[in-house]
Amino acid sequence: MKKLIALAALMGFASLSFGQGIVSFANNNSTKVSTNGAAMTTAPVGTWYYALFRTGSANAAGPASSVDPTTAGWTLVASGTNTSAAGRLSGNQTTEGVVVTPTGPSTDDYAIAGWSANIGVTWAAVQAFFGNSAQMTQATHDAGSQAAVGGWFGIAPSFADNIIAQPTGSGINGLFGTTAGLLNGFNLSFISPVATPEPTSMALLGLGSAALLIFRRRK
Repeated sequence: MKKLIALAALMGFASLSFGQGIVSFANNNSTKVSTNGAAMTTAPVGTWYYALFRTGSANAAGPASSVDPTTAGWTLVASGTNTSAAGRLSGNQTTEGVVVTPTGPSTDDYAIAGWSANIGVTWAAVQAFFGNSAQMTQATHDAGSQAAVGGWFGIAPSFADNIIAQPTGSGINGLFGTTAGLLNGFNLSFISPVATPEPTSMALLGLGSAALLIFRRRK
């Protein structure tokens, strides 16, 4: 009986050791965030927002830059904002940038998306910006309820591959770098707002239509 209790305790300890890990999408010297290929300038904290997604390594396909990752086998696990340094994003234990996620001895893949704060501060706001469509394109934005709002958006074209979440209390696995399997940075592109007619233009159009009808009736 004592042996069974001891074995159960050891199994429980092993489970806890692999039960959770720490993965950071913090900035480092290799983190490059740009807008339309140009390096971002220094911006106040809260100007940009980022979301981190994970999937099992069995899902080898990366998220396409125009597809909502949450509809393509990826799970949203954390969000954060930019730091005060140009082209950097948050990721330390005083922000939302550190993820404590269940994992085992297996590995996971991680992807990241970024957007300008005027779109919103949550991933749900980003989804609404694209009309809650699985396709995140200019066309789906234009067809949605926020067509009149423009903003910057992008998903990293690559993903952090086969990252082992370190056990709590050990070193933190960063996701960015130039080493194979890490994220090497990503680009945000501008989604243009759809121009809406000004009230004066609409009024002139209405007057013109009324005048045309009166003219036709008189003839």
